[in-house]
Amino acid sequence: MRRRGSCGTIQGVPELTASSLMEHHEAAKTLVSLLEGNGRFVAGEPRYKRDITSARQHALGQTPTAAVFTCIDSRVTAESVFDCDFGQLLVVRTAGHVPDRAAVGSLEFAAAELGVSLVIVLGHERCGAINAALHAVEDDTHDPRSDYLVEQLWQPASQALAEASEGEDAAPKALRLQVRRTVADLGRRANLDGVLIAGAVYDLDTGEVTLIEEN
Repeated sequence: MRRRGSCGTIQGVPELTASSLMEHHEAAKTLVSLLEGNGRFVAGEPRYKRDITSARQHALGQTPTAAVFTCIDSRVTAESVFDCDFGQLLVVRTAGHVPDRAAVGSLEFAAAELGVSLVIVLGHERCGAINAALHAVEDDTHDPRSDYLVEQLWQPASQALAEASEGEDAAPKALRLQVRRTVADLGRRANLDGVLIAGAVYDLDTGEVTLIEEN
């Protein structure tokens, strides 16, 4: 799925599926707005400076419309990537966007207490946690139970290696499998019922966010 594809029920967003967009119309419009912000970021034309003046203007309250669940990688700064101001975006981070209890609880809080109707699961290329899991599977000498992150990422890493062609880098496949896996996990949470969960990948070199297929 390409971010600027022409298909879909709302201009700018390809099919997540079409039924998802019809069910989550307002959240889908928020997604369009965030992708437009990413376009400004890529073009080097951000709307928001996020300086102290803006921070003071938003100090008394917040009205976020979306949450981004992403990796801890220092190069992935969601507020900049989507060109959002203070108070517009909630960000939850774990290595490899592993949906542990604290992360899921934070997203559930965002939905219940702050009315967030959109969660973007944002993976990124060259993810260190994904690569660590791939190396562990390849070495076949690592007990995944001894390392929480490796244990949590073992399935997408092993599947990517099994499906990769000879000489193919399995990391991009593992990353996308983990994004889809996280989207599916969040989609099964009763406390996130009614929230649109979208998967995406951030390109470290171009700055572009690309939506990915649900399955």
